[in-house]
Amino acid sequence: MSASAPPSVSPPPRRRIDARLIVGLVLVMASIAAVVGIVGVADEGEEVLVAPRSLTAGEELQLDDLEVRRVSLGVEGHGYARPSDLPAEGVVVARPLAAGELVPLSALGDARGTTATTVVVALSTPLGATVGAGDALDLWSAPAIDGGRFGAPVVIASNAQLVRTIVDDGIVAGDDGGRIELLVPRRDIARILHALANGDALAAVPVALTIGG
Repeated sequence: MSASAPPSVSPPPRRRIDARLIVGLVLVMASIAAVVGIVGVADEGEEVLVAPRSLTAGEELQLDDLEVRRVSLGVEGHGYARPSDLPAEGVVVARPLAAGELVPLSALGDARGTTATTVVVALSTPLGATVGAGDALDLWSAPAIDGGRFGAPVVIASNAQLVRTIVDDGIVAGDDGGRIELLVPRRDIARILHALANGDALAAVPVALTIGG
């Protein structure tokens, strides 16, 4: 008696992947990538200041008076004010700003500008070697009188702040004390301009000596 042949085994049917499933997965992945991209762009934005309302020239502002928004400006973002740009003493609006407008740095001025301003004066005697920018100075004036003589000196500006010493390139130094830029109260401007126009002899004297000076 011959042995019977083993029954044939049929291969398991192949499972077909639903094309709709693939399309769905692709759409989900694309959506996730888009969200990640948007979040990345937002994270790369910069915090800038925005006018919360219409602002007029001359208004004094503190940081709390402005809104802070994160925006993506790219290369065009240069020139707009950031929170770190505002000094502790605040700023003054230099030109009108509309509500919601990004605040350019050019639209902000030093808050001290309402009570003080800078002026350049030519000195008859040079500054001391220990005097530097930021030091407080008293500006003295000896009025010019006939015959090249000068009267008794008087203080025409107290506690003026030295902004900088101006170096005139290409000019041979003479007997003059050079030129300096001072931050002075506006109430002293008239006396300083009168002294300059009259040809008075000017000298700047430190209010206090620095340690080790």
